[in-house]
Amino acid sequence: MNAVSKKENVKVPIFHNRNFVLLLISAIFSSPGYFVYLIGTEWLMLSITDNRFYFGMLFFVAAIPRLILLVVGGLFADRLNKRTILFWSDFSRALLIGILILLIWTDTVAIWHLLVLSGLFGISDAFSYPAMNSLVPTLLEDDQLQRGNSFIQMTNQISPILGPALGGTLIALLGFAGVYSVAFIMLFISSLAVLFIRLKIERQEEVRKPAPLTDLKEGFQYARKNELVISVVIMAFFLNFFFSGPIAIGMPVIVKDVFDGNAASLATIQTSMGVGALAGAILLASWKLKRPGKAVIMSLIGLGISFSITGLSANTFMMAGLVALMSVLTQIINIPLITMLQQTTEKHMLGRMMSMFMTVSTGLTPVSYIVTSSLIAANVPIQAIIVVSGFVVTLIAVYNLLKNKKLLSFTLSQGREQG
Repeated sequence: MNAVSKKENVKVPIFHNRNFVLLLISAIFSSPGYFVYLIGTEWLMLSITDNRFYFGMLFFVAAIPRLILLVVGGLFADRLNKRTILFWSDFSRALLIGILILLIWTDTVAIWHLLVLSGLFGISDAFSYPAMNSLVPTLLEDDQLQRGNSFIQMTNQISPILGPALGGTLIALLGFAGVYSVAFIMLFISSLAVLFIRLKIERQEEVRKPAPLTDLKEGFQYARKNELVISVVIMAFFLNFFFSGPIAIGMPVIVKDVFDGNAASLATIQTSMGVGALAGAILLASWKLKRPGKAVIMSLIGLGISFSITGLSANTFMMAGLVALMSVLTQIINIPLITMLQQTTEKHMLGRMMSMFMTVSTGLTPVSYIVTSSLIAANVPIQAIIVVSGFVVTLIAVYNLLKNKKLLSFTLSQGREQG
C-alpha cells in the first residue's frame, strides 16, 4: 500500500511529461507561424497604403474582440476541454491565412480584408490565451511552474526570432503568397500536435456545471479576494496604455518612415526582440527567483528607461540592441507574474483568473493603439511619443517600488524536481 502511494506521488520531470512536451511542440510551430503571418501583414498594409492610421487600426481591430471575449474565453477554458480549444484556435488561424492566400493569388486583397482578418485573429487569441495558461498548471506541479512557464515562453520566443527572419526572407524571395503559405503550414502542424495531448478527466476539469453567468460572477468574486491579482492588474492597466501602442506601431513606422528601411530591416528588429526574449526565458528556466516581485519591479524600471532611449535610436542596429534588452526585461516581468497568479489560484478558477487578468490589465491597449495612430496622423513624431511613454513607464515602476508591498513580499513555492 505504501509502495503504491509513493508511486502515485512521484513527480514526473518536465521533459518526461508527454503532454507537456506535446504542448511545447505545438507552441514551437504556433507562435512562429503567427509571427510569420504578422510580419507579412504589417508589411503588406504598409505597402498597400501610405496612411499610417490604417496601420494602427490593424492592431486596434485585433485588440477589441480580444479584450471583449477574453472573459468568455476564460469561462470556456474552465468548462470545456482546453486541448480542444487550443486545436480550434490554431486550426481556425490556418484557415484564415488560407483565405488570405487566395485573395493574394487573385490580386483582390484590400485594406478591409486585412482589418477583418486581424479582428478574427483577435477572437482566436481571446480563447487560446486562457486555455494555454490554465492548461500548464494541470500538467505540472507547483514548484515546476516557473521552469515550465519559462520553457513555454522560450518556445514562444523562438517566434520573434524565426518568424520575422523567415517572413522577411520569404517576402523578398517569394512575395506575400510565399510568406503566408509557410504561416499556414506551421499553424496547421501546431493544431495537429495538440490533438495528441491526453488528459485524465479528473485533472482536466471539475465536475461542476453551473450556469455560465454564475461562473462569471464567481470568477469576479474570487478575483476581488485575491490581493495579488488586484495589485498586478492595477499596475498593468496603466502600463499597457503607455507601452503597447507605441512599441507595436512605433517599430514598423520608424523602420519605414525614419530609417527608410525595408522588410528585412523590420525583420532584424523583430528578430532581436525574439533573441532577447529567448535569453530571458532561458535565464528564468535555470534561475528560480526567491523574490520575484522585486525582480518584476526593478525590471520595469529598466524597461521604462530602455524604452525612452529607443525613441532616440539613430539606426536599425541601435534600435535592435535596445529592443533585445527590453525583451529580456519583459520576460523577467511576465514569467514571474504568470507563475505567481498560477500558484495563488485554485485549479478550477485558472481559466477565469487568467482571462480576467488579461482583460483588465490590457483594457487600455486598444485605446493606446488609437491614440498612438491618431498622434502619428497628426504629425507628432513617433520618436517623441516613445520617449515620453518610456518616462511614464519608469515613473509607474518607481511608484510600485515604493508602494506595492504585496508584490514585493511575494515568494514562490520552492521545491526540487527529480530527474
